[in-house]
Amino acid sequence: MESVKKTRKIDKINNITTVCGICTAHCGLILSIKGNKIIEVNGQKNHPVSKGYLCSKGKALASIIHAPDRLRYPLKKNKGGSWSKISWDSALDFLADQLKKIKAQYGPQALAVHVGYPGVGREFTSYYNLFCQAFGTPNFSTPGSHCHFSKFLAASVTIGTLPVPDFGNSRCIVLWGSNPSVTSPLAANLITKARRNGGKLIVIDPRETFMAKKADLHLQPRPGTDGALALGFIQVILKEKLYNSNFVNNWIIGLDYLVEYLKSYPLEKIEKITGIPQRKIEKAAKLYGSNSPACISPGIALELQSNGFQGLRAIYLLQSLCGNLDIRGGSLFPQPNPMVSLLSELPKKEKPPAVGEKEFPLFYKWFQNAQAGRYIDAILEEKPYSIKAMLIAAGNPMLTWPNSNRVKSALGKLEFVGVIDHFLTETAKQADLVLPAASFLGRLDLFSSNGITGFQKVYPVKKILKEDIPSDWKICRQLMKRLNMEHYFPWNSEEDVINHRLNSLGITFEELCEKGSLEWNYHEKKYIKNGFLTPSGKVEVYCKQLEKLGYDPLPIYKETAESPVSTPELKQDYPLILTTGTRDMPYIHSRFHNIPPLRQLSPEPLLEIHRETAEKMALKNNDKVMLESPRGRLQVLIKTSLDILPGVISLSHGWEEANANLLVDDKNLDPVSGFPPCRALLARIEKIADLDE
Repeated sequence: MESVKKTRKIDKINNITTVCGICTAHCGLILSIKGNKIIEVNGQKNHPVSKGYLCSKGKALASIIHAPDRLRYPLKKNKGGSWSKISWDSALDFLADQLKKIKAQYGPQALAVHVGYPGVGREFTSYYNLFCQAFGTPNFSTPGSHCHFSKFLAASVTIGTLPVPDFGNSRCIVLWGSNPSVTSPLAANLITKARRNGGKLIVIDPRETFMAKKADLHLQPRPGTDGALALGFIQVILKEKLYNSNFVNNWIIGLDYLVEYLKSYPLEKIEKITGIPQRKIEKAAKLYGSNSPACISPGIALELQSNGFQGLRAIYLLQSLCGNLDIRGGSLFPQPNPMVSLLSELPKKEKPPAVGEKEFPLFYKWFQNAQAGRYIDAILEEKPYSIKAMLIAAGNPMLTWPNSNRVKSALGKLEFVGVIDHFLTETAKQADLVLPAASFLGRLDLFSSNGITGFQKVYPVKKILKEDIPSDWKICRQLMKRLNMEHYFPWNSEEDVINHRLNSLGITFEELCEKGSLEWNYHEKKYIKNGFLTPSGKVEVYCKQLEKLGYDPLPIYKETAESPVSTPELKQDYPLILTTGTRDMPYIHSRFHNIPPLRQLSPEPLLEIHRETAEKMALKNNDKVMLESPRGRLQVLIKTSLDILPGVISLSHGWEEANANLLVDDKNLDPVSGFPPCRALLARIEKIADLDE
């Protein structure tokens, strides 16, 4: 009998070049893949921006994609709260049936759809937006309800667009409530380059961050007073005649109104408000005003204040006075993204107002989105009407929205909650139905960004892994088919819909993959030919758009809603100033705390407190304390340091174990943007051992 020789198939290792989809930096990746599994991750050294760099999250990509607790099949909640695995057909049928019932009984506006941070700059966000348009609900929202959009609004009404700082070519960089060493390491690398070339660095932050330790000047304002500090800078620039007179005379209108307003804010008063000595304000303003081209990077901390919008306006005016707009080394004006919108050909429908539309009309006018910060009121108080169901994709409101106790109550009151995510998050645990979705390596995508260099760029992302999980595109398409709305979603594949988006560029997805990326040409000082994208065509100090909507037309300063000054009665019980939302490098908001190699780098949440403040309270490093605000309380370990302003405490966010948003005010929102005041609150702490005695 002839013997049969058996040979074992040996999987070949393929090295595939792509870009990372974990955040919006889009670092270049080289993935070594064997048998549909990532076995090694390296940085792409010839990538034009990242140049081989990978952060801890990028290095842990294999652990994230192949995580054992990653969702791989639909889950339906039973009456007792346990979960049952169900088929995809059953899951989508159930989802469609629930949405049909809600629409029939309450109208389409009773459904709210929210896409979280992983959808920023990703194609699937537009699929869910298209679904909302077809379904008839105006209540589509994104993280822009709490992040980035306030900056965009403030910049747009003042200078016409949101600028991007050109760190690498700047002679003076101001990091204002921004900490790129943790949030954007590629930007930090560009800052280091500018410093080597003689550039100056000013850091404005209550905490002495890594970048602050390297800075020429570090200013530590009381949290919530950045708007007053910006007015102080402007005052010095005007008094010392450090402004660009040619730019001011030709391109700024309404400055006289601001000059008059500044008379009520002498530097001595600003010193008292901010806690920063007058001489230091003067020194910093002179350093900025004497070193053009200069750029300012306002961080999310400035948005998350009860008067953050106007403070940001003051900062954009400061940049304007020195002529640092749309120039290399200053603040670049990115070209608009010319890709085809999926919503552009939809027929106009009469719809009820979106939640938050009447309260925040400028926000709605610019973004055509609901203000998610008001969903909870719509659910619990039926204002302006009742929300009865939510569909949440790649979002975790339980840990990322203010006043988490109210968020939990609201989710519990809904008749239906559906969640689409990679993991069983705290929000997913509140759902009736949970659907997994393919990762960025298991779908086709376009990654668009201008956040690091200011140059608009789009990267094609091919499907690299065979994941037995449908993409968000397929989920949306199948759901719309079940709701008899497939004519709104006529494309037969992800590649078809992406090619539709690329039509205006005259390139196909396949051609773009061969090219690697596409970048729009950048031209300086576009305003000289076209003017600024404001009604007047100029930088508007006195903004009539705001005045018509009942807002202050000038960048006025108002004390933050909850502070030792505005609420002295609260200060008696809550003597400390709390700022929440500091970042941990291994994580993005609430994501990846379940990934072992990342958890090892930052194993637990910590409350930072100045050593002097701790000693006065008889506290020492690693003591467990009860942290409490007027909204809620939680237990956390303290970390004593000399790197934070005395009397201020700082808590990182995104942790289930110590959810910072339990403490955050969801009522005193910024009147223009609707953003919550996460960065300036009042709180108290008490040692746990003392409570037990």
